[in-house]
Amino acid sequence: MITTIVQLSVLFAAGLLLLYAAWHRPGWVVFFAISVAALLDLLQIGTDGVNLGVTLYIDDAASVISLGTGLLILKKYPKSFPRDAIPCLVLLGLVVLSAGRGASAFGLKAAGNGVRDLFYFVTSALAIMLLRPAFRLDAIRLARWVVWAGFCLSGIALLRWGGVLPIPVNPFQDDFREVVRAIGADYAFIVGLAFIASIHFSLVERRNGLWWMGAAMLGAVVLALQHRSVWVATLAGLAWLVFRAAPLSPKRLLAFGATAGIALCVILIAAPRVLNSATELATVNVEEAESENSTWEWRVTGYEEATARLLDSGLGDVLIGPPAGWAADLALENDASAIIHSRYIGTLAFYGVVGFAVLLVWFGVLARRVGWPAKPSRSTPASGHAGTTVLEALLLSELVYLGPYVGGILEGAVLGLIWVAATQSDAWIGVGQVNVTHRQFDAKKLATLPS
Repeated sequence: MITTIVQLSVLFAAGLLLLYAAWHRPGWVVFFAISVAALLDLLQIGTDGVNLGVTLYIDDAASVISLGTGLLILKKYPKSFPRDAIPCLVLLGLVVLSAGRGASAFGLKAAGNGVRDLFYFVTSALAIMLLRPAFRLDAIRLARWVVWAGFCLSGIALLRWGGVLPIPVNPFQDDFREVVRAIGADYAFIVGLAFIASIHFSLVERRNGLWWMGAAMLGAVVLALQHRSVWVATLAGLAWLVFRAAPLSPKRLLAFGATAGIALCVILIAAPRVLNSATELATVNVEEAESENSTWEWRVTGYEEATARLLDSGLGDVLIGPPAGWAADLALENDASAIIHSRYIGTLAFYGVVGFAVLLVWFGVLARRVGWPAKPSRSTPASGHAGTTVLEALLLSELVYLGPYVGGILEGAVLGLIWVAATQSDAWIGVGQVNVTHRQFDAKKLATLPS
């Protein structure tokens, strides 16, 4: 009895402390919740969850804390709800509807497992969007955060390659993959974003040579992690960054290309083994991708089966998807049609045409918010849009990445941060034009900005 009272007292005190922190330091609360959840998952700590009749996982707690903090800020700034977040609310509504239908048909456990991935993805983005009035974040600051996150994840990868930390065993490795990955794709993708951001600092922001060194390290880590989908997504974002940066600093872009070419030639002459290692790495990945039992073939077959199954369903399931948990105890011809590795196809298969359309609308809203005009206006010079180029590159990279992967709590958080940075970067440009400092532009004024 006394032990129970003590435990309840500790939980009550922790809840009050969390509530106080969420009210006064909401950004830190959400940052801490998401970062701890991602780190524990990366290190494979507490991944079995806690059984309270229904198993609760770390990401469940992080998502609830993040969303609760966002709603608390909405109460603090009731006029700050962004219209751009409406697609997120609709997707969460579809998650609740699917879980409710599935719980009555297949049980709470199966239904909960069926909606978790979209819940994590959307909740982290929505929570950060609701936190916009509570913290200041422009494009350059976001790019700096991404770079530091990339360095942290690269450090964990290096420790695993060095044998200090064990490399988690992939249950599908024997069937599909010959290449051993030090960290999962969701974390490798953040390193790819960090590589893009570091190139932006070097190419567009014209920072010192340390940024070039950091970019080279991050690029090497991305290559060594050997996630082919991350390679494609990173190259897409980098190509867009270079394309957008060309009108802003054409001479620097030419200098960058010439320097990179000279450095490559020097490396090939001084260390020819580097070329051999790169060739072997490329050969192994190409052979794995072209094999009959490759992950890509497995996924594409699953996409086809999932889409065909949806179209053969009733009108209700075609519109909003089948009840969550339908595949828990069902033997399928291809598991990839139930465990779908694509945010787009997964949303279509599990939430129907409505869910797929809302997802595309959300991404379209993000692209519209981030995008800058093809020809800068007279009132805002091209240099004022320099920070926007990195936001566009990061967003495009993630949209490409979500083709072969569903994304997780980190990818959702990145989308939310990109949106906040896009809205506030525009605000700072406007504020700078009337000679108002950042300190004078407080959160309450930011909350009234159009969204």
